[in-house]
Amino acid sequence: MTLVRPSRRGVLAGLGAGAATLGVGALGACATPTAGGSAVPLAYWNFFTGGDGGRMVALVDAFRSEAPDVDVTATTLAWGSPYYTKLAMACAGGRGPDLATLHLSRLKPFAAHLLDPFDQDELAARGITREQFPAAVWEQASVDGELFAVPLDTHPQVLYLNTDLCDRAGLLDGDGELLPIGSPEAFLDAGRRLAEVTGSTGISWSAADGLAGWMLLWTLYRQQGAEFVLPPGGPAEVDREALTRAFAVIRDMTDGTICSATLDGPAAPAVFASEQAGMLVLGDWEVITAETAGIPFTMVPFPALFGTEPVVRADAHSFVLPRRADVDPAVRSAVYDMVAAMLRSSVVWAEGGHIPALAAVVDSSEYLALKPQSNYRGVAEFVQFDPDAYFSGSGSQLMSYGAQLNLSVATRVQTPEQAAGALVDWLDDQLAIPSPV
Repeated sequence: MTLVRPSRRGVLAGLGAGAATLGVGALGACATPTAGGSAVPLAYWNFFTGGDGGRMVALVDAFRSEAPDVDVTATTLAWGSPYYTKLAMACAGGRGPDLATLHLSRLKPFAAHLLDPFDQDELAARGITREQFPAAVWEQASVDGELFAVPLDTHPQVLYLNTDLCDRAGLLDGDGELLPIGSPEAFLDAGRRLAEVTGSTGISWSAADGLAGWMLLWTLYRQQGAEFVLPPGGPAEVDREALTRAFAVIRDMTDGTICSATLDGPAAPAVFASEQAGMLVLGDWEVITAETAGIPFTMVPFPALFGTEPVVRADAHSFVLPRRADVDPAVRSAVYDMVAAMLRSSVVWAEGGHIPALAAVVDSSEYLALKPQSNYRGVAEFVQFDPDAYFSGSGSQLMSYGAQLNLSVATRVQTPEQAAGALVDWLDDQLAIPSPV
């Protein structure tokens, strides 16, 4: 399969291009035909800003070049609850866009009433088939045997290493690779050794950030083989011992030497970039921060502290078909073309750290040469999505509350046992509330 990759010049141009901002009163807005009436109008909503925003503009512009007969209106909304609330409202009224971006962790509630499934024959006609995606990601994109999302990427929690500091701490082998870290104790010891080298802390992690906090908590819990089963009405089925052990690792890690107990979202990557810590635990998207800082670094899969496989919390950006009161076959056909084109062009998307979902891209020489981004590509087979519930997923109430408990444990306000009990009680309370979606 030929890879269509926007140029770096195109990406930089895209960074300067303004994306439309959607207000509450414009929920029903969509693209309109050009003056000549010949172009197919296609409305696309997404939540990408910053570097990802520029790369998404480049992907859309590349499709515009391929399909001049399609008039794409790309609209950017605020990430998180504002986006999902507006999208749900628009879909419920049959006034959604023709195409939208969605985190796979938020798919199940939307798939129940607000989305149309993809026609897999139409995708196959454009070279997009099930065999080209990681099994865990494809499964998350499917509901009751139907495909409700087409994944663009996987973005897992990873481990960033300052190679100079890690070498001085004796954590690298003769080939410059990270020596095995196979237990919580080994991870904490690595942090202490790095702290001796930096004179500050060893590991940078955002104990006060919702996303970073939940990613680590869910990773540590799932590495133990434990699950959340969250049936509507409750009660929640949770392994309290495993959850307590996960919180205990966070408590032991945030002792002020291994890791600070109070870093927020922006502070953790900044601490790593300024070489005040030798490791950073966060999602793959901070690769640009490290590159910009000019420090010697690499990225590797987050180690298996429990078990033997690199199980890790992740999410995936995907494309979905919002339910509309009227579906124009020509527009829907253009949507399939656009999805396929953006997947084929996703090497440029991978520059921001995310693992491309399409195997043809992951196996390409261009992506394999992309370092350190391609170092952790194998993690896509071990990713763990958030538990299924209307209050779960990226930017959700569960992510926010779980992170609050992380902070309470890190600052010694609660014990790991108390935090585990509080989370189970909170889950039961949420399950007693009917889903608003």
